[in-house]
Amino acid sequence: MNCTYSDQVTDAYLSGEIEGPEWRTHLGKCPECAAKLAAESDFDLVIKHAVNEERLQTRQLEAHVRNAIRNSSPWKSPVMVLVRYSVAATVIFATLLVATFGYAKGRMDLSATCGDAVDDHQEEVIGKAPRKWKVDDKDVQALAQRVVGDPQAPQRVAPAGYHLVGARVCVLHGKRYMHLDYSDGMNQVSLFLRHQDNQRFTTRVLSWFQNNSPAAQKVDGLTVGSVQKHDIALVLVSASSVPEVEKVVKEAGSRL
Repeated sequence: MNCTYSDQVTDAYLSGEIEGPEWRTHLGKCPECAAKLAAESDFDLVIKHAVNEERLQTRQLEAHVRNAIRNSSPWKSPVMVLVRYSVAATVIFATLLVATFGYAKGRMDLSATCGDAVDDHQEEVIGKAPRKWKVDDKDVQALAQRVVGDPQAPQRVAPAGYHLVGARVCVLHGKRYMHLDYSDGMNQVSLFLRHQDNQRFTTRVLSWFQNNSPAAQKVDGLTVGSVQKHDIALVLVSASSVPEVEKVVKEAGSRL
């Protein structure tokens, strides 16, 4: 049987009226209300325990935060951090841009130079176009001093088994080169030398990203090898294979 006071137990417990004599007398006689009061009391204990536990965890968290603040490095402005990262990103992007442009420009310049070298070799050596060649040793040395900066360069870079036929000045991709014609009695090769002097600062910076190591490639049925060392550019044109030309260019470059 339901007690009419059962619904009032919770309100009386929360307001404190449950401690009054009338409620105490009723609870002693009504098992239903006494059981509900016991349930309210147990629930209250659970809430108090949870609140106390939360306060403990809150104090622990606060202590941890205070300790982290004391031991942390000086505060850095988010704006300054953003500026630092922006500057670093800009520097990296600029470096990559210069490197890419320098490499591409170097490839285009080398391709144009090699193309002009092949044209000169075909016209002046194979085609034997009427040109004035320096054949006297003193004249060749004087020309080498003027164009290359080293009067002994033509002798040092001569391919093994070849002798110098003649030398003259030519223009490859808008730049003055010394054209050296060598022969072994059956075959002729053209070797072009130039000293890279009076370069602008931007040109030197771009040259840092260019590939100046010995290389060879086929151009119009001939093989063209190139290398740059100690500010001297060398280009070789021959009918030999790519590996043979690359070997000759590497050996000549080691003697620059």
